[in-house]
Amino acid sequence: MERNKTAFPLKGYLFLVITAFFTALSYIFGNAVDNDSDPETTVFFWFLGAFFLSIFVFILVPSQRSEIRNVGKYVSIFFYSSLVTSIGAALWIVSIWTIGPPLASFLMKSQTLFSLLLGFIFLGERLNRGEMVGIIVTIIGTVIVSYQREGYLLFGTLMALLAAFFYSILSFLVKKIAQELNMLTVANLRAFGVLIVVIIYLIITNTFEMPDFKDFAFMTLGGISGALIAKASQFQSIKLLDVSRSTAVMPLESLFVVLFSYFIFEDLPSVIKIIGGCLIIIGVVFMIIFRGEKADILEHK
Repeated sequence: MERNKTAFPLKGYLFLVITAFFTALSYIFGNAVDNDSDPETTVFFWFLGAFFLSIFVFILVPSQRSEIRNVGKYVSIFFYSSLVTSIGAALWIVSIWTIGPPLASFLMKSQTLFSLLLGFIFLGERLNRGEMVGIIVTIIGTVIVSYQREGYLLFGTLMALLAAFFYSILSFLVKKIAQELNMLTVANLRAFGVLIVVIIYLIITNTFEMPDFKDFAFMTLGGISGALIAKASQFQSIKLLDVSRSTAVMPLESLFVVLFSYFIFEDLPSVIKIIGGCLIIIGVVFMIIFRGEKADILEHK
């Protein structure tokens, strides 16, 4: 019984479903923002909404208040997660505005591949044949989705892949240096840290723009759903799962994004792009299935 519980940590996957749903909502809110807006300014207000909500969470949740005395333990993850997220979020916003939520969501699944490779290189997580098949299928699907003739679409594709890479680094860092920390506190501090990083950038470059009320509302809602609720759930799942499996179930997010995009924006990718996206999902599923109990064995070495 204990063995089955370890092999399939249901609670960890439940947090991933929550992550997928609220991340999909953030795609929709991001796409609703005027794409003539400055991406760095958008990131600032995005995380401003998340930060204000985190203040209420801090006040209302006793476990968050009690973490004040342990703040020293959060310095490393606060610094690294803030910097990596600032870059990844700006790239992600640009990719949504350029190629649309569905394609951006498909390409963001590449973070599963990047996370697997980071785990292989830095955590000693070995790859088996099934995972190699998953990697190959994922790469083929990524190439199909990424293939664009128009220059601006190729640019958006590159932005999505780079965003996926930076978010895979974020997942890796949480697994590596924040395993024993309170994940909600990590998410709250990350929102605050991104505000600091981005406002410094905006002041230095003198590019701050005040959005209108509609865009401000979408940015705020997107930040609350994606930057706080979704990320807090994802960080908790990383704590319960190994670093590669913690991002592998994210194909569910793409399903939510496609459905939301169709019913709200009447936007669907071409058939060939959907096929490529499905290949990415199949490759990711392979990586989940053949991950098996290996990670649990490695943790006890």
